[in-house]
Amino acid sequence: MICYDSKTMQICDIFEPTVVALGTFDGAHLGHISVFSACRALARELGAKSAVYTFSSSPKDFLCSQSSRSIFTIDEKIRAIRSLGIDYICIEDFENVSSMSGDDFLRSVLVDKMRAVGACCGFNYKFGKGASCSADDLRAFFEKAGGCVRICDKIPFENGTLSSSALRKKIEAGNVEDIISVSRPYSIYAKVEHGKELGRTIGIPTINQLFPDGKVVPTDGVYITECEIGEDAYPSITNVGTRPTVEGDATRNIETHIIGYDGYLYGSYVRVNFYKKIRDEKIFSSLEELRAEIEKNIKSAIEYFK
Repeated sequence: MICYDSKTMQICDIFEPTVVALGTFDGAHLGHISVFSACRALARELGAKSAVYTFSSSPKDFLCSQSSRSIFTIDEKIRAIRSLGIDYICIEDFENVSSMSGDDFLRSVLVDKMRAVGACCGFNYKFGKGASCSADDLRAFFEKAGGCVRICDKIPFENGTLSSSALRKKIEAGNVEDIISVSRPYSIYAKVEHGKELGRTIGIPTINQLFPDGKVVPTDGVYITECEIGEDAYPSITNVGTRPTVEGDATRNIETHIIGYDGYLYGSYVRVNFYKKIRDEKIFSSLEELRAEIEKNIKSAIEYFK
């Protein structure tokens, strides 16, 4: 386990009492935010610091032979937690605790290493070997030791319960607009790569990026997006796919036209936030037809952000 001071991001040991938020926290939906808010509030009540204990990758990657894709990369997860005012961020490789009993995990990790006097989690939190222990077991342990646990209720989402799994399915289907009411927009944060610069030949320059490894990928198509460059945000349109009209190869990437921006971005890292899918990817009969369609998409993006 590696613990960071959230303000400085320096690796540290914890020597003061904490209240620990527990979970995988893939994405930053309202359920996660409720756990973090409860953690901060309980820490204030107990005169303790707030902390998050989470994993470097999904436990499913260790338990299953096939790796799963996540909404957040580990860097994005840390960035989101820092923005929510948590004092300590502790990252664990799941294999280090996968064989621990629930009691061993609570004593050796939360109490001994993290100095926990309380904890917060979601209603469906599981821990211990084989996910044998529940949120109620967590509460019983801390109450016996004179501590306190807050368990956050489930949040309804459409016809079910809000969860990272439900949001991943929405993203994969391209329904990125459906998650905005309950979560931060789906986004990618990646380096701007050199492409063939064909956008410039039709007067609509674009930036090219690759999906980070392990990242959930929306279905191919054109999306209304927003690009964060430094402290500024610009409306944009983004094509996810293989660019069949101009290239037609099998490499999936992200190609974005940033509306109102004409700076040099090669080698820089840019965040692209996805707001709405406006059409499927398709092949056009000419570059002139492609340009006309892109200009129509640009108007749609401008109108959306109005």
